[in-house]
This record gives sequence, C-alpha cells and structure tokens, in this order.
Amino acid sequence: MVGTSNTLSRSRAVVARSGRSKAVVRPAGYADLAATARTHVEFLPVGLFPSLGAGFVRRWHRTYLDPRHGVGYVVTDRTTSDDDVVGFLLGTTDQAAHMATLFADRRALASLSASGAGTLIRRPRLARQLASRALPWARQIAQRRSGQPAPADGPGENPQVAVMVAVAVQPQWRGSGIGAELVRRFVEDARRAGAAEAELVTPVGSAGATGFYERLGWELGPCWHTRDGDQLQAYRQRLGAGN
Repeated sequence: MVGTSNTLSRSRAVVARSGRSKAVVRPAGYADLAATARTHVEFLPVGLFPSLGAGFVRRWHRTYLDPRHGVGYVVTDRTTSDDDVVGFLLGTTDQAAHMATLFADRRALASLSASGAGTLIRRPRLARQLASRALPWARQIAQRRSGQPAPADGPGENPQVAVMVAVAVQPQWRGSGIGAELVRRFVEDARRAGAAEAELVTPVGSAGATGFYERLGWELGPCWHTRDGDQLQAYRQRLGAGN
C-alpha cells in the first residue's frame, strides 16, 4: 500500500478457494478505491458516510491510504480477468494520530467537503439530517485544528488505539475464511505498530457481524442507539504482550 506505515504486511497470500475461484489478500491501492467504495455502500449502508454515495466514500477511503497510520487490504479473485475485489478492510494503527493528520490536511478536507456538499444539494432531506449533527462535529474539528486534545475518557495518558473502520466481504465469499484473515492481518499490523488495543463498531442484527467478532475472541464493549435508530455494538481486543 502506498503511503502507509512500514509495518504493514505487504505479502500476497492465497487465503481461500470457492469452487474454481481463488482469493488473494494484498495491500489496497488507489486503483481499488472505486471497488471498495461500491462494496461499502452496498454492504455497509449504516451511518452518514455511505448515505453520501460512492463518490464521497471513495474519497474517504483514500484517506486511509495516505496517512502514516492508515491500513488497508483488499481480497481479489485471481481467476477473474480483472482480479475483482471481493472484500476489503480499512482501519488505523493509531486512531488519534490518523485523525490529527486528516484534520491538518486541507486538500483532503476540501475534497471530502466538496463531494459531500454536492450530494447534500441533491438530497435536501439528508442535508437537514446532517444539520442536526453539525455543531458537535464542528467543535471536534475546531479542537483538532487548534491542536487541543480531545476529551479523555479517564485519568492518565490515553493508550495508542487501533480502529478497524470497515470490513466487507461479497456474499458469495462469506464463510470462506477471508474475513477472518483480513481481521488477523489488521490485528498483526496494529500490534506491530505499537497499538495497545484495537477497537471496532458493528451494527446489531442482520446488517452487522456481532457473532463473527465474538467467534474471533473480541471482547464486548458498549452498545448504543444512533439518532437514526440503528443499534451499534463496540468490541475491543487487547494487543499487549501475551495477548
């Protein structure tokens, strides 16, 4: 992957076969973004960003390929003529550092803003939904841009936390093991990069993957409802020595 931490696993490995198909995991690149964005919008529709469309999501995914703390992998079907992307994972090995880098990148913010604004002009109902959330987001952005630390959850220094932002696998490949391999690689790279723990959030119900993460040994975290009525479940995994 271009522009990521040197700790990123760069090997290509066959991880699953389905009929005559062969799946290979490799680092994500810019040429993969259109496919990862389409997959995200289709199979991970919960939240505001997917509702802004594949164009916005493609620009958002790009931010995980640029910063030093971004992580991205794709799974391709090597038996197809174009090595079709059948799954992907995006995340960070240090979420706080990643967000600080993003908020300092005027070009990336301008690209995201322009793409999002174009969608909102065409969809006024979505614009009204966004307006209800604008104040807390604006405060967070101002805080990040001014260099002030975000509010801490407790006393003492905050540990380095890796965040798995998005994982999606095409339906015909689910159960093949490629999802578990994507997660394993993320955990491996996050640990190697010095993260003390990894976190993720998934919807509860048919749109989510709570059972998948519990089978992989992730610990239950908080559960809450969004303003849109979606129920979300957080998970974490400790990455220190012995874990």
